Amino acid sequence: MDSALKKLETADFLIYNLTVYTRITENDDDVETKVLEYLHYTLINTYDKQDANFEAAARYYSDFCYFLYNTKFMGSLPDYLFDLILYHDNVFSRECAKNNFFKIPPHIKSAALGDLNAFYALSLITAQDIKDALFERFPDKSEYIKLLPDYSSRHGVYSPQGCWGDNLLKIADFYREHGVGAYAKYKAFTFIRQGESFVLKPVLEPDDIRLTDLKQYESQRKKIVENTLAFLEGKPCNNTLLYGDRGTGKSSTVKALLNEYETRGLRIIQVDKSNLCGLGELIEQVADIPLKFIIFIDDLTFQDNDDNFGMLKAVLEGSLVKRPKNIVIYATTNRRHLIKETFTAREGDEVHKADTIDENLSLSDRFGLTLTFLMPTKDNFLAIVKAIADDRNLDVDVETLFQGAERFALNKGARTPRLARQYVDHIQARSELGLPLLS
Repeated sequence: MDSALKKLETADFLIYNLTVYTRITENDDDVETKVLEYLHYTLINTYDKQDANFEAAARYYSDFCYFLYNTKFMGSLPDYLFDLILYHDNVFSRECAKNNFFKIPPHIKSAALGDLNAFYALSLITAQDIKDALFERFPDKSEYIKLLPDYSSRHGVYSPQGCWGDNLLKIADFYREHGVGAYAKYKAFTFIRQGESFVLKPVLEPDDIRLTDLKQYESQRKKIVENTLAFLEGKPCNNTLLYGDRGTGKSSTVKALLNEYETRGLRIIQVDKSNLCGLGELIEQVADIPLKFIIFIDDLTFQDNDDNFGMLKAVLEGSLVKRPKNIVIYATTNRRHLIKETFTAREGDEVHKADTIDENLSLSDRFGLTLTFLMPTKDNFLAIVKAIADDRNLDVDVETLFQGAERFALNKGARTPRLARQYVDHIQARSELGLPLLS
Protein backbone atom coordinates (compact mmCIF):
# COMPACT_ATOMS: atom_id res chain seq x y z
CA MET A 1 0.00 0.00 0.00
CA ASP A 2 1.30 3.50 -0.81
CA SER A 3 2.73 5.47 2.14
CA ALA A 4 0.05 8.19 2.23
CA LEU A 5 -2.73 5.62 2.24
CA LYS A 6 -0.93 3.56 4.88
CA LYS A 7 -0.57 6.66 7.07
CA LEU A 8 -4.33 7.27 6.88
CA GLU A 9 -5.18 3.64 7.62
CA THR A 10 -2.92 3.77 10.68
CA ALA A 11 -4.58 7.01 11.82
CA ASP A 12 -8.03 5.47 11.50
CA PHE A 13 -6.89 2.43 13.47
CA LEU A 14 -5.73 4.76 16.25
CA ILE A 15 -9.11 6.53 16.46
CA TYR A 16 -11.13 3.39 17.03
CA ASN A 17 -8.71 1.31 19.09
CA LEU A 18 -8.19 3.50 22.13
CA THR A 19 -8.46 1.81 25.53
CA VAL A 20 -8.51 4.63 28.12
CA TYR A 21 -9.37 7.76 26.13
CA THR A 22 -12.24 6.11 24.33
CA ARG A 23 -15.97 6.67 23.75
CA ILE A 24 -15.31 10.22 22.63
CA THR A 25 -17.75 10.31 19.72
CA GLU A 26 -20.88 9.05 21.48
CA ASN A 27 -22.70 12.39 21.91
CA ASP A 28 -24.28 12.94 18.52
CA ASP A 29 -25.72 16.31 19.55
CA ASP A 30 -22.31 17.88 20.18
CA VAL A 31 -20.60 19.46 17.18
CA GLU A 32 -17.17 18.94 18.75
CA THR A 33 -17.62 15.18 19.04
CA LYS A 34 -18.41 14.93 15.32
CA VAL A 35 -14.87 15.95 14.34
CA LEU A 36 -13.36 12.52 14.95
CA GLU A 37 -16.43 10.77 13.60
CA TYR A 38 -16.20 12.54 10.25
CA LEU A 39 -12.43 12.20 10.14
CA HIS A 40 -12.98 8.45 10.44
CA TYR A 41 -15.50 8.48 7.58
CA THR A 42 -13.03 10.48 5.49
CA LEU A 43 -10.21 8.05 6.11
CA ILE A 44 -12.12 4.84 5.57
CA ASN A 45 -13.61 6.12 2.32
CA THR A 46 -10.09 6.94 1.16
CA TYR A 47 -7.90 3.95 2.08
CA ASP A 48 -10.37 1.04 2.05
CA LYS A 49 -9.96 -0.84 -1.21
CA GLN A 50 -13.48 -2.27 -1.22
CA ASP A 51 -15.46 0.68 0.11
CA ALA A 52 -13.38 3.61 -1.20
CA ASN A 53 -15.64 6.23 -2.72
CA PHE A 54 -14.37 9.62 -3.83
CA GLU A 55 -17.66 11.48 -3.57
CA ALA A 56 -18.22 10.15 -0.05
CA ALA A 57 -14.63 10.81 1.01
CA ALA A 58 -14.72 14.38 -0.31
CA ARG A 59 -18.08 15.05 1.36
CA TYR A 60 -16.95 13.62 4.70
CA TYR A 61 -13.67 15.52 4.53
CA SER A 62 -15.51 18.80 3.93
CA ASP A 63 -17.86 18.04 6.82
CA PHE A 64 -14.87 17.17 9.00
CA CYS A 65 -13.34 20.58 8.22
CA TYR A 66 -16.69 22.27 8.89
CA PHE A 67 -17.02 20.73 12.35
CA LEU A 68 -13.35 21.43 13.14
CA TYR A 69 -13.76 25.06 12.06
CA ASN A 70 -16.74 25.41 14.39
CA THR A 71 -14.88 24.34 17.50
CA LYS A 72 -13.33 27.04 19.64
CA PHE A 73 -9.98 26.12 18.03
CA MET A 74 -11.00 27.48 14.63
CA GLY A 75 -9.71 24.53 12.62
CA SER A 76 -6.62 23.44 14.59
CA LEU A 77 -6.62 19.64 14.77
CA PRO A 78 -3.75 19.39 17.34
CA ASP A 79 -5.47 21.86 19.70
CA TYR A 80 -8.78 20.05 19.31
CA LEU A 81 -7.25 16.65 20.08
CA PHE A 82 -5.19 17.89 23.02
CA ASP A 83 -8.30 19.52 24.47
CA LEU A 84 -10.12 16.19 24.24
CA ILE A 85 -7.35 14.66 26.32
CA LEU A 86 -7.39 17.35 29.00
CA TYR A 87 -11.14 17.15 29.55
CA HIS A 88 -11.74 13.44 29.11
CA ASP A 89 -13.44 11.51 31.91
CA ASN A 90 -11.86 8.09 32.33
CA VAL A 91 -10.36 5.82 34.98
CA PHE A 92 -6.92 7.39 34.60
CA SER A 93 -8.07 11.02 34.75
CA ARG A 94 -10.37 10.33 37.73
CA GLU A 95 -7.64 8.70 39.79
CA CYS A 96 -5.25 11.52 38.93
CA ALA A 97 -7.88 14.04 40.02
CA LYS A 98 -7.96 12.26 43.39
CA ASN A 99 -4.17 12.68 43.62
CA ASN A 100 -3.70 8.92 43.18
CA PHE A 101 -1.32 8.97 40.21
CA PHE A 102 1.29 6.84 41.95
CA LYS A 103 -1.36 4.32 43.02
CA ILE A 104 -2.66 3.69 39.50
CA PRO A 105 -1.78 0.16 38.26
CA PRO A 106 1.09 0.13 35.75
CA HIS A 107 -1.04 -1.46 33.01
CA ILE A 108 -3.53 1.43 33.15
CA LYS A 109 -0.74 4.01 33.08
CA SER A 110 0.78 2.20 30.13
CA ALA A 111 -2.55 2.15 28.29
CA ALA A 112 -3.06 5.86 28.98
CA LEU A 113 0.42 6.63 27.70
CA GLY A 114 -0.26 4.60 24.55
CA ASP A 115 -3.49 6.51 23.92
CA LEU A 116 -1.72 9.85 24.38
CA ASN A 117 0.87 8.83 21.83
CA ALA A 118 -1.91 7.68 19.48
CA PHE A 119 -3.56 11.10 19.71
CA TYR A 120 -0.21 12.72 19.07
CA ALA A 121 0.30 10.61 15.93
CA LEU A 122 -3.22 11.50 14.82
CA SER A 123 -2.47 15.21 15.32
CA LEU A 124 0.37 14.92 12.80
CA ILE A 125 -2.03 14.00 9.98
CA THR A 126 -2.17 17.11 7.80
CA ALA A 127 -4.66 18.25 5.22
CA GLN A 128 -1.99 17.60 2.59
CA ASP A 129 -1.60 14.00 3.82
CA ILE A 130 -5.31 13.42 3.21
CA LYS A 131 -5.16 15.06 -0.20
CA ASP A 132 -2.05 13.05 -1.16
CA ALA A 133 -3.90 9.86 -0.27
CA LEU A 134 -6.88 10.98 -2.32
CA PHE A 135 -4.56 11.69 -5.26
CA GLU A 136 -3.15 8.16 -5.00
CA ARG A 137 -6.52 6.46 -4.72
CA PHE A 138 -8.42 8.66 -7.20
CA PRO A 139 -5.87 10.03 -9.70
CA ASP A 140 -8.62 10.98 -12.16
CA LYS A 141 -10.11 13.38 -9.58
CA SER A 142 -7.01 15.53 -9.08
CA GLU A 143 -8.65 18.77 -10.19
CA TYR A 144 -11.44 18.30 -7.63
CA ILE A 145 -9.06 17.29 -4.86
CA LYS A 146 -7.15 20.57 -5.28
CA LEU A 147 -10.39 22.43 -4.49
CA LEU A 148 -10.86 20.77 -1.09
CA PRO A 149 -10.37 22.97 2.01
CA ASP A 150 -7.47 22.87 4.47
CA TYR A 151 -7.28 22.75 8.25
CA SER A 152 -4.49 23.74 10.61
CA SER A 153 -1.87 21.30 11.89
CA ARG A 154 -0.37 23.85 14.27
CA HIS A 155 -1.13 24.57 17.91
CA GLY A 156 -2.67 27.95 18.63
CA VAL A 157 -3.90 27.47 22.20
CA TYR A 158 -1.85 24.66 23.71
CA SER A 159 1.90 24.09 23.52
CA PRO A 160 2.77 20.53 24.61
CA GLN A 161 6.43 19.68 24.14
CA GLY A 162 7.32 16.58 22.15
CA CYS A 163 5.27 13.41 22.05
CA TRP A 164 2.19 13.74 24.23
CA GLY A 165 2.95 10.59 26.15
CA ASP A 166 6.08 12.34 27.40
CA ASN A 167 3.74 14.79 29.17
CA LEU A 168 1.93 12.07 31.14
CA LEU A 169 2.86 13.45 34.56
CA LYS A 170 2.03 17.05 33.57
CA ILE A 171 -1.36 15.92 32.27
CA ALA A 172 -1.92 14.01 35.52
CA ASP A 173 -1.17 17.23 37.43
CA PHE A 174 -3.76 19.04 35.31
CA TYR A 175 -6.42 16.52 36.35
CA ARG A 176 -5.42 16.89 39.99
CA GLU A 177 -5.74 20.67 39.84
CA HIS A 178 -8.84 21.01 37.65
CA GLY A 179 -10.88 17.83 37.94
CA VAL A 180 -12.19 15.72 35.07
CA GLY A 181 -14.47 15.87 32.07
CA ALA A 182 -17.12 18.55 31.79
CA TYR A 183 -16.62 19.39 35.48
CA ALA A 184 -13.13 20.64 34.67
CA LYS A 185 -14.15 22.39 31.46
CA TYR A 186 -17.21 24.19 32.85
CA LYS A 187 -17.97 25.67 36.23
CA ALA A 188 -21.77 25.90 36.15
CA PHE A 189 -24.47 23.41 35.15
CA THR A 190 -28.21 23.02 35.04
CA PHE A 191 -29.89 19.75 35.96
CA ILE A 192 -32.72 19.14 33.51
CA ARG A 193 -35.14 16.43 32.54
CA GLN A 194 -34.50 14.86 29.14
CA GLY A 195 -37.11 12.30 28.26
CA GLU A 196 -37.34 9.75 31.06
CA SER A 197 -34.02 10.69 32.64
CA PHE A 198 -32.07 13.69 33.90
CA VAL A 199 -28.90 15.19 32.46
CA LEU A 200 -26.39 17.86 33.44
CA LYS A 201 -26.14 20.63 30.87
CA PRO A 202 -23.13 22.99 31.03
CA VAL A 203 -23.80 26.72 31.26
CA LEU A 204 -21.55 28.11 28.54
CA GLU A 205 -21.62 31.74 29.72
CA PRO A 206 -22.44 31.93 33.44
CA ASP A 207 -23.17 35.22 35.16
CA ASP A 208 -19.83 36.88 35.93
CA ILE A 209 -21.01 38.86 38.97
CA ARG A 210 -18.48 39.16 41.80
CA LEU A 211 -18.92 39.62 45.54
CA THR A 212 -17.46 43.12 45.22
CA ASP A 213 -20.31 44.02 42.85
CA LEU A 214 -22.85 43.39 45.61
CA LYS A 215 -23.55 46.21 48.03
CA GLN A 216 -24.86 46.23 51.62
CA TYR A 217 -25.89 42.98 53.40
CA GLU A 218 -22.26 42.54 54.52
CA SER A 219 -23.07 40.42 57.57
CA GLN A 220 -25.17 37.97 55.54
CA ARG A 221 -22.48 37.59 52.90
CA LYS A 222 -19.78 37.19 55.52
CA LYS A 223 -21.63 34.20 56.96
CA ILE A 224 -22.18 32.47 53.63
CA VAL A 225 -18.58 33.10 52.57
CA GLU A 226 -17.34 31.56 55.82
CA ASN A 227 -19.66 28.60 55.34
CA THR A 228 -18.45 28.14 51.76
CA LEU A 229 -14.80 28.30 52.79
CA ALA A 230 -15.45 25.65 55.44
CA PHE A 231 -17.07 23.51 52.73
CA LEU A 232 -14.08 23.93 50.40
CA GLU A 233 -11.67 23.02 53.19
CA GLY A 234 -13.60 19.84 54.04
CA LYS A 235 -14.73 21.25 57.40
CA PRO A 236 -18.26 20.96 58.83
CA CYS A 237 -20.62 23.28 56.94
CA ASN A 238 -24.34 23.88 56.65
CA ASN A 239 -26.92 23.75 53.92
CA THR A 240 -28.06 27.35 53.60
CA LEU A 241 -31.40 29.06 53.00
CA LEU A 242 -31.28 32.63 51.76
CA TYR A 243 -34.64 34.15 52.61
CA GLY A 244 -35.96 37.61 51.86
CA ASP A 245 -37.60 40.10 49.53
CA ARG A 246 -37.30 39.90 45.77
CA GLY A 247 -34.37 41.70 44.17
CA THR A 248 -32.23 41.87 47.32
CA GLY A 249 -29.34 39.85 45.90
CA LYS A 250 -29.94 36.34 47.24
CA SER A 251 -29.34 34.54 43.94
CA SER A 252 -26.56 36.93 42.95
CA THR A 253 -24.75 36.12 46.18
CA VAL A 254 -24.69 32.39 45.37
CA LYS A 255 -23.55 33.02 41.79
CA ALA A 256 -20.82 35.39 43.01
CA LEU A 257 -19.45 32.63 45.27
CA LEU A 258 -18.81 30.50 42.19
CA ASN A 259 -16.82 33.25 40.49
CA GLU A 260 -14.87 33.86 43.68
CA TYR A 261 -13.87 30.26 44.37
CA GLU A 262 -14.00 28.32 41.10
CA THR A 263 -10.18 28.09 41.11
CA ARG A 264 -10.43 26.22 44.41
CA GLY A 265 -12.54 23.49 42.85
CA LEU A 266 -16.01 24.96 43.40
CA ARG A 267 -18.76 24.15 40.91
CA ILE A 268 -22.48 24.97 40.93
CA ILE A 269 -25.45 22.95 39.67
CA GLN A 270 -28.79 24.73 39.46
CA VAL A 271 -31.79 22.50 39.97
CA ASP A 272 -35.28 23.71 39.21
CA LYS A 273 -37.73 22.83 41.98
CA SER A 274 -39.76 20.77 39.48
CA ASN A 275 -36.72 18.50 39.01
CA LEU A 276 -35.99 17.83 42.67
CA CYS A 277 -37.33 14.32 42.24
CA GLY A 278 -34.04 13.55 40.48
CA LEU A 279 -31.92 14.92 43.30
CA GLY A 280 -30.84 11.48 44.48
CA GLU A 281 -29.67 10.60 40.96
CA LEU A 282 -27.72 13.86 40.76
CA ILE A 283 -25.98 13.27 44.07
CA GLU A 284 -24.92 9.78 42.99
CA GLN A 285 -23.58 11.20 39.74
CA VAL A 286 -21.24 13.74 41.34
CA ALA A 287 -20.45 12.06 44.67
CA ASP A 288 -17.16 10.60 43.39
CA ILE A 289 -16.05 13.67 41.42
CA PRO A 290 -13.06 15.25 43.20
CA LEU A 291 -14.58 18.75 43.19
CA LYS A 292 -16.97 20.66 45.46
CA PHE A 293 -20.55 21.20 44.29
CA ILE A 294 -23.15 23.72 45.40
CA ILE A 295 -26.58 22.42 44.46
CA PHE A 296 -28.47 25.67 43.92
CA ILE A 297 -32.27 25.80 44.14
CA ASP A 298 -33.65 29.23 43.29
CA ASP A 299 -37.05 30.53 44.38
CA LEU A 300 -37.89 27.49 46.48
CA THR A 301 -41.52 26.96 47.45
CA PHE A 302 -43.84 23.97 47.37
CA GLN A 303 -47.52 23.41 46.88
CA ASP A 304 -49.24 21.26 49.45
CA ASN A 305 -48.73 17.51 48.79
CA ASP A 306 -45.77 18.14 46.45
CA ASP A 307 -43.68 14.96 46.09
CA ASN A 308 -40.52 17.03 45.67
CA PHE A 309 -40.95 18.26 49.24
CA GLY A 310 -40.17 14.85 50.70
CA MET A 311 -37.20 14.29 48.39
CA LEU A 312 -35.50 17.54 49.39
CA LYS A 313 -36.29 16.99 53.05
CA ALA A 314 -34.68 13.55 52.97
CA VAL A 315 -31.56 14.85 51.22
CA LEU A 316 -31.15 17.72 53.67
CA GLU A 317 -31.42 15.48 56.68
CA GLY A 318 -33.23 12.30 57.50
CA SER A 319 -32.23 9.85 54.79
CA LEU A 320 -30.36 6.65 55.60
CA VAL A 321 -27.86 7.64 52.91
CA LYS A 322 -25.25 10.12 54.11
CA ARG A 323 -24.88 13.28 52.04
CA PRO A 324 -21.46 13.26 50.33
CA LYS A 325 -18.89 15.70 51.69
CA ASN A 326 -18.43 17.31 48.28
CA ILE A 327 -22.04 18.55 48.13
CA VAL A 328 -23.85 21.39 49.88
CA ILE A 329 -27.30 22.79 49.14
CA TYR A 330 -27.95 26.52 48.87
CA ALA A 331 -31.53 27.64 48.24
CA THR A 332 -33.27 30.99 47.94
CA THR A 333 -36.87 31.76 48.77
CA ASN A 334 -39.23 34.64 49.37
CA ARG A 335 -41.07 32.62 52.01
CA ARG A 336 -39.76 31.80 55.49
CA HIS A 337 -41.92 28.66 55.53
CA LEU A 338 -41.58 26.87 52.25
CA ILE A 339 -45.03 25.32 51.91
CA LYS A 340 -47.71 27.54 50.40
CA GLU A 341 -50.27 27.01 53.11
CA THR A 342 -53.94 27.98 52.76
CA PHE A 343 -56.38 28.79 55.53
CA THR A 344 -58.27 25.64 54.55
CA ALA A 345 -55.17 23.58 55.14
CA ARG A 346 -54.54 25.21 58.49
CA GLU A 347 -58.18 24.70 59.59
CA GLY A 348 -58.47 21.23 58.01
CA ASP A 349 -60.34 18.31 59.51
CA GLU A 350 -57.29 16.21 60.47
CA VAL A 351 -57.25 15.06 64.07
CA HIS A 352 -53.60 16.06 64.50
CA LYS A 353 -53.54 19.45 62.77
CA ALA A 354 -50.49 20.59 64.74
CA ASP A 355 -48.46 17.65 63.41
CA THR A 356 -49.33 18.62 59.82
CA ILE A 357 -48.31 22.23 60.39
CA ASP A 358 -45.06 21.16 62.05
CA GLU A 359 -44.32 18.91 59.08
CA ASN A 360 -44.77 21.83 56.70
CA LEU A 361 -42.47 24.05 58.76
CA SER A 362 -39.80 21.40 59.25
CA LEU A 363 -38.14 21.76 55.86
CA SER A 364 -36.82 25.27 56.46
CA ASP A 365 -35.56 24.12 59.86
CA ARG A 366 -33.35 21.53 58.14
CA PHE A 367 -31.18 24.24 56.63
CA GLY A 368 -28.46 24.73 59.21
CA LEU A 369 -27.91 28.34 58.19
CA THR A 370 -30.67 30.81 57.32
CA LEU A 371 -29.76 34.29 56.05
CA THR A 372 -32.31 37.07 55.78
CA PHE A 373 -32.25 39.70 53.03
CA LEU A 374 -34.89 42.37 53.69
CA MET A 375 -35.84 45.36 51.54
CA PRO A 376 -33.34 48.18 52.18
CA THR A 377 -34.37 51.46 53.75
CA LYS A 378 -34.41 54.58 51.59
CA ASP A 379 -30.97 55.61 52.87
CA ASN A 380 -29.52 52.16 52.24
CA PHE A 381 -31.04 52.09 48.77
CA LEU A 382 -29.40 55.39 47.89
CA ALA A 383 -26.11 54.17 49.37
CA ILE A 384 -26.28 51.14 47.06
CA VAL A 385 -26.95 53.41 44.07
CA LYS A 386 -23.94 55.58 44.92
CA ALA A 387 -21.65 52.60 45.49
CA ILE A 388 -22.52 51.11 42.10
CA ALA A 389 -22.12 54.50 40.38
CA ASP A 390 -18.72 54.96 42.05
CA ASP A 391 -17.59 51.53 40.88
CA ARG A 392 -18.33 52.63 37.32
CA ASN A 393 -16.74 56.05 37.76
CA LEU A 394 -19.90 57.83 36.61
CA ASP A 395 -19.50 61.60 36.51
CA VAL A 396 -22.89 62.49 37.99
CA ASP A 397 -23.47 64.83 40.89
CA VAL A 398 -24.95 63.15 43.93
CA GLU A 399 -28.10 65.29 44.06
CA THR A 400 -29.04 64.45 40.47
CA LEU A 401 -28.15 60.80 41.02
CA PHE A 402 -30.34 60.51 44.12
CA GLN A 403 -33.22 62.48 42.63
CA GLY A 404 -33.34 60.17 39.64
CA ALA A 405 -33.00 57.11 41.88
CA GLU A 406 -36.01 58.11 43.96
CA ARG A 407 -38.08 58.78 40.85
CA PHE A 408 -37.02 55.42 39.37
CA ALA A 409 -37.89 53.59 42.59
CA LEU A 410 -41.30 55.26 42.86
CA ASN A 411 -42.13 54.29 39.29
CA LYS A 412 -41.18 50.68 40.05
CA GLY A 413 -42.92 50.65 43.42
CA ALA A 414 -39.93 49.31 45.36
CA ARG A 415 -36.38 49.96 46.52
CA THR A 416 -34.09 46.97 46.00
CA PRO A 417 -30.45 46.36 45.02
CA ARG A 418 -31.71 44.97 41.71
CA LEU A 419 -33.55 48.21 40.95
CA ALA A 420 -30.50 50.20 42.05
CA ARG A 421 -28.40 48.39 39.46
CA GLN A 422 -31.07 48.84 36.79
CA TYR A 423 -31.21 52.55 37.56
CA VAL A 424 -27.43 52.97 37.31
CA ASP A 425 -27.51 51.06 33.98
CA HIS A 426 -30.15 53.57 32.83
CA ILE A 427 -28.13 56.59 33.96
CA GLN A 428 -24.89 55.28 32.47
CA ALA A 429 -26.53 54.64 29.09
CA ARG A 430 -28.04 58.14 28.97
CA SER A 431 -24.74 59.70 30.02
CA GLU A 432 -22.79 57.88 27.31
CA LEU A 433 -25.38 58.81 24.69
CA GLY A 434 -25.25 62.48 25.74
CA LEU A 435 -28.91 62.49 26.78
CA PRO A 436 -30.36 64.38 29.78
CA LEU A 437 -29.96 62.21 32.88
CA LEU A 438 -33.43 63.04 34.19
CA SER A 439 -35.98 62.51 31.45
